[in-house]
Amino acid sequence: MTEFVTQFDIALPSQKVLAVAFSPDGTRIAAGDRDGVIHIIDPENGAVLRKLKQHVEFVYALAFDPDSGHLVSGGKDKSLREWDIESGTFLRDYTGIFQGGAAARTMAAQTCRQTSNGHTMTVLSIACAERGLMATSGQDRRVKLWKNGNAVRTYDWHSEPVPCVRFQPGTDILFSASKDRTVRSWNEETGAVIHKYTGHDTGIVGLEFVDENTFLSVDASGQVYAWLVDDEKPARALYLAPRRLSCARKMPGRDVLVVGSEDGALEAVDIQKGTELAGIRLHTSQVRCIDVDARGRIASCDNSGHVCLSTIR
Repeated sequence: MTEFVTQFDIALPSQKVLAVAFSPDGTRIAAGDRDGVIHIIDPENGAVLRKLKQHVEFVYALAFDPDSGHLVSGGKDKSLREWDIESGTFLRDYTGIFQGGAAARTMAAQTCRQTSNGHTMTVLSIACAERGLMATSGQDRRVKLWKNGNAVRTYDWHSEPVPCVRFQPGTDILFSASKDRTVRSWNEETGAVIHKYTGHDTGIVGLEFVDENTFLSVDASGQVYAWLVDDEKPARALYLAPRRLSCARKMPGRDVLVVGSEDGALEAVDIQKGTELAGIRLHTSQVRCIDVDARGRIASCDNSGHVCLSTIR
């Protein structure tokens, strides 16, 4: 029998935890909250090891750079901040909004220094790849490509906010999923769309690659589609969840997609069969974000300030 097993459930001081991310070696979990605080958590016991407090409010996006191991964070204040989480040191802000020192505690104090590098509205997603590549997307409907900390390309063809960006495995090709119900892939050199994938009837909330030729998309109504990267229509309707969904992550090395819902449930979906393997009502409010490490541990967070760690056995 396959089932979710809860390892810990911790309540952070904030009312909402909006983003979670495992460090590349799986020894830390970063969790960003509505108050602008990033909590660094030990996944072995759920202990909060330190707090990073430079964001003004609402940390929506977290990702670790696989090369340096540093954390990159973004959110409502539109900055993109790099951290050494072991020392708690703020290293830089890619956008140039925040220059260091004591954090300005009002939006006006920081946005008066805003540069053209960053997003003009809330940062919703960050994806870091090797060789200094990073992608971001936001409420401003824009997708940005970064190299070694510098913004090199802005893609602005989406017509609604973009909650998810991913790099195609084995390539530098960037994909984005939007609430405009489309997935797009982008040409780095020209800024043009390579493919526009259509088929969803509601806004897309998740995008995950199965391998370099196949990806999955998840929309708010609960529909999961499987796609081939060279075809702009779905290869198949993989799964229809019995509830509205809010986020998704594929488990590394396993044909399992974990989806989070607006009612607090987690579901594990067999990617080959398109069936539910296991489900649990782990949270009491909307699941905001999921991340999964190489050991198969699932970190999830919710609108009531909880961070949970679970596995599937």
